[in-house]
Formats: sequence, structure tokens, C-alpha cells
Amino acid sequence: MDLAVQFTWGNLALNLLPGAILWILQALIRRNMPAKPNDMFGYRTRRSKASQAAWDYANRRCVDLYALYAWPLLAAAIPCTLFWQGESSQVALFVAFTVLCIWPIVIIERELARDQHLKD
Repeated sequence: MDLAVQFTWGNLALNLLPGAILWILQALIRRNMPAKPNDMFGYRTRRSKASQAAWDYANRRCVDLYALYAWPLLAAAIPCTLFWQGESSQVALFVAFTVLCIWPIVIIERELARDQHLKD
């Protein structure tokens, strides 16, 4: 049985989706950055809401990391589409998307704990 990978535009679109979502998300947050700490919108953790400087730093840093992580996801969509079967490539890209959405929390919380926001 031949298991050749067949390119389809629909498969490429599905593989581009995680990177596109991350890019759109960061663009929307960047344009509507919350000015003051609140419980509804923005990067909301105990450390980020502790001061205005921490709030500004955490929100700006989160958006910057999302923008940085969107490009590799978008770039990975093409080789995943060309060389992997449809479902396995989509699962891999959506797992990467999930990790890249959560990983900024680890980075930013560590930086806030080390008072990195006061050094900028």
C-alpha cells in the first residue's frame, strides 16, 4: 500500500491556522492593550497586577513573545504539509501552538519574580 503524502490547499490552510491565530491574537492585543490592571482583559496574574510597571511590562512582553512564536509556526506549516500525513502534522502544529501560548507565562512570571520590569 502506497502511503505517499498528498498536498492539498485545505491541508495547508489547516496547518497555517495555529500560526495565523497566534499572529492575529497578538495584533489584537497590541492594538487594544489594557491601560490599567483589571480582571477582565490582558495578562492577568498576581505578579502582573501588583503594580502599573509590572502590568505594562507583562502585557508588552506577552505580545512580543506571541509575535516571535507565530513566525516559526507559520513557517513549519509548509514542510509539515509537504512531508507529513494530514492529521499528524495538524496534531503536531496544534500541540506546538498550545505550548507556545502557555510558555510566555513561565517566562514572564520568572522575569517578574526577578524584578526584570524594574530594569527596563
